Amino acid sequence: MLGLRRALLALFALGVIFAGLDVALALTSTHEDQKVVTAILGPLIGLSFIGTGVFAWWRRPLNRFGLLMTGVGIAWFLSGLTESNNSTVFTIGSYVEPLYLVIVIQMVLSFPTGRLETFAQRATIAAGYLDVLAVRLPFFLLGGNIVGDLEGPRPDNVLAIVDAPDLAEVFDYTSTFVAVVVLMSTVVLLVRKRQAATPPQRRALAPMLWAGLALVVLLGVAFLSDVLGLPNEISDVATLLALVAFAILPFAFLAGLVRSRYSRAGAVGELIERLNNPEADRSLGLALADALGDRSLKLVYWRPSAGHYVTYDGRPVELPEAGSGRAVTEVEREGIRVGAIIHDASLADEPGLVRAVAASAALALENERLEAELRARLDELQTSRSRLVEVSMFERRRLERDLHDGAQQRLVALSLQLGLAKRRLEEGQDGAASAMLDAARDELARALEELRELARGIHPAVLTDRGLEPALEALAERAPLPVSLDQMPAERLPAPVEAAAYFVVAEALTNVVKYAGASTAAVRIRRNGSYAVVEVHDDGVGGADPTIGTGLRGLADRLAALDGRLEVHSPPGEGTTVRAEVPCA
Repeated sequence: MLGLRRALLALFALGVIFAGLDVALALTSTHEDQKVVTAILGPLIGLSFIGTGVFAWWRRPLNRFGLLMTGVGIAWFLSGLTESNNSTVFTIGSYVEPLYLVIVIQMVLSFPTGRLETFAQRATIAAGYLDVLAVRLPFFLLGGNIVGDLEGPRPDNVLAIVDAPDLAEVFDYTSTFVAVVVLMSTVVLLVRKRQAATPPQRRALAPMLWAGLALVVLLGVAFLSDVLGLPNEISDVATLLALVAFAILPFAFLAGLVRSRYSRAGAVGELIERLNNPEADRSLGLALADALGDRSLKLVYWRPSAGHYVTYDGRPVELPEAGSGRAVTEVEREGIRVGAIIHDASLADEPGLVRAVAASAALALENERLEAELRARLDELQTSRSRLVEVSMFERRRLERDLHDGAQQRLVALSLQLGLAKRRLEEGQDGAASAMLDAARDELARALEELRELARGIHPAVLTDRGLEPALEALAERAPLPVSLDQMPAERLPAPVEAAAYFVVAEALTNVVKYAGASTAAVRIRRNGSYAVVEVHDDGVGGADPTIGTGLRGLADRLAALDGRLEVHSPPGEGTTVRAEVPCA
């Protein structure tokens, strides 16, 4: 930043040198009638552009507008070389004289970013530079009259290689025609620029746009009056007014900055008054929209428990992307993020205004954030409750099917075997009866094992009796791949938290076995403040989608009922990490 400041100071010093040179040329000129006026006004206009441009450049180094305004000032001083009595200097000044007009048109069209945004704008400016630097060149080479109606000693055209004044006039008229087309195109583009702008953009554009539009229109009148042969008075008046409009441009830019600061103070004051007035409309969104002059403004609220923004109704919302014409200003209160303002991108040129308004509304935004948090939780509760009912019905039918197909069938077979064994005993076939009883005992053992598996899926007894770590050890032993328990809490967690953690691990390991193609898995459970953090990581193929299937979604609903949350990080080819946070209070 220090290096930029020195460079800009050096640039302004160069402008002062140019100004002194122009003063000397004007005062010693033998063909300038208004020497004193020119010696005073010329440097003042040039330095106003360079000084304002240097200030704008220092204020926003990445914005090209300051560079363009500085370029206008330098080009203006170059046009002052026409005051020289030296033929070479005079000819160079005459050749580059209209250059400052093209740069100033580019500056107005590209305001406030300094960049030409459309093809039509770029084509118009390219035509302007082509006209000044190429179309006019044959006029000089063919010995065109570059001194006009100057009185006194006339400097020579040092670029003339042949004396063909009539042909040179053809190129002069062609250049004038191109200039008129460029000016007309600029008027149309400026009008379109205003029509396409949003209210905040129009407010920012107003001073520069109207001053630039007046300059372009007056220049067009001056050029047309010369082409059409209208009285010189019309051309002289239009040229004088165009010079006034040109000189106003730097001050129009500064006026826009001053107005922005006054509007910032006024907007903050009105916002505070409106928020503190119990009889006023207390809608925070409308108050901020009025303060910033952006009716498209929206407020979103940060949900720390969910890690994303929500609307006032509690619904998740995505922030706009860069280049969408919308910008985001985050709002903090006492260093804690509470929400964000989504506004027109043009307001990014007034970050102080947006920050001041946001700071004034931080308390009200925090209150609305709490309301949005409550609505989001209610919405999640309704959604998760509905899904839990569906899952419970599905699990009930699955349990019924497993009982019917498994233990019930084995118990029916056991009943038949016991009946046959009784008949064999009655018939005196003790050996056959003994074999049938042995088979029945095996069938009973298998039925008991299936019932234990079903009970374990509902709620494992070891979890209640011995705690989370032994239950997870038993779960890891039954897994068909190595599962390491890397970290476990030193003390027992509340029963609902242990149950939630157990089923998170169980479901995650089930998915690892079914889909991950992993060779190992690791489980970590730790206390983090008032939360229990559960992590299950595998070295599988990754690419898991938590929205597909009912397992992880059911877990998310179970955790939501405890005010917890579930995250799945699964980049393709890098394994999967399932992370759950469960409040322990």
